[in-house]
Amino acid sequence: MTTQPEFVFATEKFCRHLDELAARERRETAPLQLAVLATMREFASRARFIRLGGIRHHAYEYGPVDGPAVMLLHGWDCSSYWFYRLAPALGQHGFRVIAFDFRGHGFSDADPQDDYTLPTLAQDTLRLADLLGIQRFHLVSFSLGSAVALLVGRLAPERVGRQVVMNFGLFDYSALRAQLLPPILKTIFDTLRRIPSKTLVYRYVSLTLAQREVTWFDVEMGFTSLVYCNSQAAFLAVTDLVRQERVAQVQQATGQAHPTLVITGEFDPVVPFADSLRLAQTIPVARLHILLRTGHLVLFERPDDIERLTAEWLAAD
Repeated sequence: MTTQPEFVFATEKFCRHLDELAARERRETAPLQLAVLATMREFASRARFIRLGGIRHHAYEYGPVDGPAVMLLHGWDCSSYWFYRLAPALGQHGFRVIAFDFRGHGFSDADPQDDYTLPTLAQDTLRLADLLGIQRFHLVSFSLGSAVALLVGRLAPERVGRQVVMNFGLFDYSALRAQLLPPILKTIFDTLRRIPSKTLVYRYVSLTLAQREVTWFDVEMGFTSLVYCNSQAAFLAVTDLVRQERVAQVQQATGQAHPTLVITGEFDPVVPFADSLRLAQTIPVARLHILLRTGHLVLFERPDDIERLTAEWLAAD
C-alpha cells in the first residue's frame, strides 16, 4: 500500500467542463448564477485524477487528512457533485472526506471494456482507499451507490466502520424488472441529457422525484453530472444491479453489514418504503430514519438533516 498516490492528467471531460465554466463566467451576470459558478470553481480546484483499475478517476477531498476517513459513493447517473453540500459539511466536522466518480460517471473516464458491474465499482473504491493510504473508513452512500457500499463491506469487512445508506432498499429478483427497468431508465436518461433547457429538467425533477423544493444550485450540480455521465456506464450499472446473481450478493452482504443508518424519504417514488424497511430489518445493527414529506432526492431536499444525521451517526463509532 502506498501513501503517495500518483496523480495523473485530467480527463478530457473535465477539461471540457473547465472550458465551459470559463465561458459561462465571462458571460453570466446574475448573482445566483455567479454563486453557482463560484461553487463549481471551488470544487474544480480540488479535483484530482488517479488511475484505478487502469482508468482515470476524478476525486476530491475535504477536511483534515488525519481525521476519520469517510468515503462518499454516489448513485445511478450521478457523480460526486451530488455531495456538494455534504462533503464540505462533514469536513467541517473533522472527517477526512473522499468523494469520487465511478468509472464512466461524472468526470471519470469510461471503461473501454464496458465493465461497470457493482463488484468492479466496489473494487475501485478499495483501490482508491489503498492508494490514499486509508486502511479503515466509513461509507456514506446514495441510491445505487449503497449497493456498491454493501459489497465493499462484504469484500473487506475489516476495513469498514459505520455506514449511512440513503434511498436504497432490499428487493428480490424479478425477471420482469431485470428485462424492463434498464432500457426504460436508459431512455429517460438519454432524453434528459438531450434537453438543452435546465428549467425543463428542473420541472421534471420537481414533479417526479422530489416532494420538497430543489434549488437551482442542486439543478446545476446535478445537471453537470447528468451531462458528463457515459450513457453505456449508466445502462450497464443498473443492468447489473437487477441481475439475479447480484441481487443475491447484495442480500447476503446486507446480512453481514456494519452498523448502518438507513435514511429514506417518506414518499420516495424510486425506492418503495417497504424495501428500505426490509433493508434496515435485515442489517444486524441498523436504525431507520424516515424523512417526512420527502422524495428520492434527500441530499437536495433535506441537506441540513442529512448533514446532522450523518455526522452524528459516524461520530458515534
